[in-house]
Amino acid sequence: MESYRIALLGLGTVGGAVVELLAATRKECAERAGRPIEVSRIVVRDPSKNRTVPADLPGHPTIRGDAIEAIEDPNIDAIVELAGGTEAPREWIRLAIEQGKDVITANKAVLAIHGDELFDLAKEHGRSLYYEASVAAAVPILQVIQQGIPAGPVDRLTGILNGTCNFILGRLEELSFEESVKSAQQAGLAEADPTLDISGIDSAHKLALLARILLGCSVPIEKLRVEGIEGLSPHDIEFGWEHDLSLKLLGMMRRNGDGTALGVMPCFLPSSHPLASVRDEDNAVLLEAAPFGSLVLQGKGAGGMPTAGSVVADILRAARGDAISYPASGTVEKITDPGATPVRHYLRLEVPDRHGVLARVAGALASEQVGIAALDQPENLLDFAGVVPIRILTHPVETTRLDLALSHLDEDLQSITRPVRIRIEE
Repeated sequence: MESYRIALLGLGTVGGAVVELLAATRKECAERAGRPIEVSRIVVRDPSKNRTVPADLPGHPTIRGDAIEAIEDPNIDAIVELAGGTEAPREWIRLAIEQGKDVITANKAVLAIHGDELFDLAKEHGRSLYYEASVAAAVPILQVIQQGIPAGPVDRLTGILNGTCNFILGRLEELSFEESVKSAQQAGLAEADPTLDISGIDSAHKLALLARILLGCSVPIEKLRVEGIEGLSPHDIEFGWEHDLSLKLLGMMRRNGDGTALGVMPCFLPSSHPLASVRDEDNAVLLEAAPFGSLVLQGKGAGGMPTAGSVVADILRAARGDAISYPASGTVEKITDPGATPVRHYLRLEVPDRHGVLARVAGALASEQVGIAALDQPENLLDFAGVVPIRILTHPVETTRLDLALSHLDEDLQSITRPVRIRIEE
């Protein structure tokens, strides 16, 4: 058969890994696809920059700077979009589909924000838009939830959806937050600007894509509670050790009688929880439903090669002409706040070492009927100057109510402390 010719938009960490993988496995790829895979063009922002492409990469592509030229090339069968961003990739994907080309992307942001438009356009033109790599890197979660699980709704999803954050939280056992982020950058897991990861936005994009499939409707990002891991410290990890808890950034979906709770937030998990032992840059997704009980999928969730593996798998699906199931874009069902479910919470506040301060904190919590189950201080106080850290374990309470109580701290305390608040998922 004729070769399946692709144009690669982007040659960064993931794009570079894709060309390495295609070169190293060219024979296996041809066998699995039923025809050779060729990279006919590579598009980058600055084609004058010196770049290394494997000499044995099938197709021996030229490196250019014009994405539109590549998309409009009639000899190209598919576009592989790995450039990142939202607006330019949105236009590239639109144009490629309108030109009759299939598209493979690892761009979760463009699909989370513009998915309605792009999925509908692909259906209208009879083209395929593959995006396995956009959700959990090496974990084939989309294939599983679209084709592999038994019939019946998934009632609960709990996921570690950002491998970079999981890596940072693991390093936080020994390093400061800033040092942990730097370690992730040195390992090639975090960008120079890690904001999308540590703010929880990247996880929210992925959760929105998963929920879209599971719920059969589009999920606007702005309707999700999204919290990141900024401000966490080794003192919080220490508290977890003392109470047999593991700290993770979780994406959560919970069906309930009022709708579906969706959100991303740091949570403590008991050591017996299936996701508590997930380490380093791994992603893991726990699916729960009546037909099958529980199912965990785990694998590398960050880094060039793990993501490239899913990109190449999608390229082979496209070359074979495998059908793809598109998530629905129907009416949004009621999305609720997972913080509305009462659970225990951990609080850390840094307060002045003065008489009456604890009473003022307790008074603010009591104003919203937040009960204190335990109170202590970290053993090592050398990191704190002029203030005293206190750690509080609450009785079960809604996150929304706890936040309201914390807003009642007096102006003096609010000017000094920014409370760290972490849910404990039982």
